[in-house]
Amino acid sequence: MKSIASKPIAGFLCSVLLLLLLEAGAAMLLVSGVNSADEAPALPRMTLLGDLRGTFSDLEGKSFALEDLRDKVVVINLWATWCPPCRAEMPFLENLWKKFQDNDRVQVLCISKETLEEVRRDPLAKSLTMPLYVFTSPVPPELDPEGLPTTYIFDRTGRVVFGHTGIAQWDAPEIVTYLEALSKAKGN
Repeated sequence: MKSIASKPIAGFLCSVLLLLLLEAGAAMLLVSGVNSADEAPALPRMTLLGDLRGTFSDLEGKSFALEDLRDKVVVINLWATWCPPCRAEMPFLENLWKKFQDNDRVQVLCISKETLEEVRRDPLAKSLTMPLYVFTSPVPPELDPEGLPTTYIFDRTGRVVFGHTGIAQWDAPEIVTYLEALSKAKGN
């Protein structure tokens, strides 16, 4: 009887079959651990942006507080200098910032958990015209992302109306239109 090693195609097919069986088993374990909608724990309602305790500063050292953002549509992008997707989406965020830089009702904020010096000395910071920010207090747990980049959009009442982790084209016409509509809405 010849071994599988002497028949490469048979060995390959056995490997593929084994991999499929392992993935099917993992999927079964995953599905069996998921609760039904009736058993699922309720997610806590996120605190309003204006109620979050947190401070941040621009690269010049001027301080701001999250609670000062009341009655504004706010785009908060959480990023890091070492994060390739964060760096890749910065031109989109800068274009979005340019569209709204003269609009008092819309703020586009790119905030890093890194130190002021780390962000300041990064070449990206020198290449952008929009201001960049760093947290000067611990990041509020409600905003602390599991992955980067993470972006939240808050309406004028401070409610999160959109959240996204990963790169996105933030200057897309649909997003600009959405932000304009949010800025004109009363009491959302």
